[in-house]
Amino acid sequence: MGDKTADAEAIEAADKKYVMRPWPHPAGEPVIVARAKGCVVTDVHGKDYLDFTAGYFVNNAGHCHPRIAEAASKQVTEVLQVSGKHGTIPMVRLAERLMKLAPKPISKAFFSTGGSEANEIALKLARQYTKKPDIAYLENGYHGLTLGALEVTASEKYRESAGKPMGTENFAIPTAYCYRCKFGPHAECNVQCLDGVEEKLASRQTAAIIAEPIQAVGGLAPPQKWWDRLDQMRRKLGILLIADEIQTGLGRTGKMFAVEHYGLAPDIMTGGKGLCGGVGSLGLTSASDEVCRGFFGGTTPTNGGNAVSSAAGLALIDILYDEGLIENSAKMGRYFTEAAWAMKDPWIGDVRFTGLLGGIELVKNRDTKEVLGKAEIARVKDLLHEAGMLITVSGWHGNVLRLQPPLSVTSAQLDQFIAALRKTLTTVRGG
Repeated sequence: MGDKTADAEAIEAADKKYVMRPWPHPAGEPVIVARAKGCVVTDVHGKDYLDFTAGYFVNNAGHCHPRIAEAASKQVTEVLQVSGKHGTIPMVRLAERLMKLAPKPISKAFFSTGGSEANEIALKLARQYTKKPDIAYLENGYHGLTLGALEVTASEKYRESAGKPMGTENFAIPTAYCYRCKFGPHAECNVQCLDGVEEKLASRQTAAIIAEPIQAVGGLAPPQKWWDRLDQMRRKLGILLIADEIQTGLGRTGKMFAVEHYGLAPDIMTGGKGLCGGVGSLGLTSASDEVCRGFFGGTTPTNGGNAVSSAAGLALIDILYDEGLIENSAKMGRYFTEAAWAMKDPWIGDVRFTGLLGGIELVKNRDTKEVLGKAEIARVKDLLHEAGMLITVSGWHGNVLRLQPPLSVTSAQLDQFIAALRKTLTTVRGG
């Protein structure tokens, strides 16, 4: 046992010395994971955690699903990677499968190596097609942290990480934060938050609107009439819609793609995160035949459409259907919602899940919706971590427990989380 502890401490020391981390970590992090299966990850000390981040929103079928491992292992012996000028069987088959599942008019796929890259290619595609430079993005929207993607990511904290001012071609339009709507009760909603948006779009050389159908940061899901109004505006003005399905796609919201909840027909759609089944990394930029007809990329990402990742992605899609994981996502999202509200905790202001995308917004006062303080939020996260729950904190005000477990999560595992949360909130409230 002593040797194992020494090994674990040596690995953690090496991580601290040699690995560049992008942000400061709270107590107990980073967790150096030695093994993972399903919803459970085990660190180098042998401690188990329920992973409510799904490996940072990647492992939709759960960690190390045997069918994904088998598909990737088989592909390793056949072909790994070839020039972007050519192709491999799993890459072509994955493109075919995705395009048959995608909403119309999406019909052609371009593979890169991650979500930020996929979104930057989408911006390039929209500008080339429309010959216009400006892109509208939503308040609270997240589309990546590379320089181009940062320009359509709303968070000022993230934007400042560029070390330079953002370009003037991109601009924000309102999102639908219904829990904190400044126009009154939901029953009186006439989508006033979009008043003036059509004029703003028309006053610019707007090529496209880029938006997550449901925002992953805080789980903000607009009502149908919000999307209907925005979609009507952009169609009237001839503006493309780029649907960012990097986190919302592949069953996460209880549909294969989140646009299906609203009947949206995007001109461009991006994907990533879980697309590779957790093996390597894939980004997807897909578009209609019309939009991509004149596309010129210059070259392709060196490892775009990697054969092993593509084989794993194909296995993932089969698993989603064969094991009913999309249906389970919808079912467990409803279960999670009901279980959280049933706690009747005075700090739970809102519970937002669409499938297994969403979270729990914590407030100090349910009547005024005053945001729970940073110190209390940090303490909640730390105690959940101690209890073996891996989560992230998110949301417009940094007060949402972001909960996106694998789509294979069970009601028993959700019950474990709820029990830990109940104890944690009581403890923190009691000082």
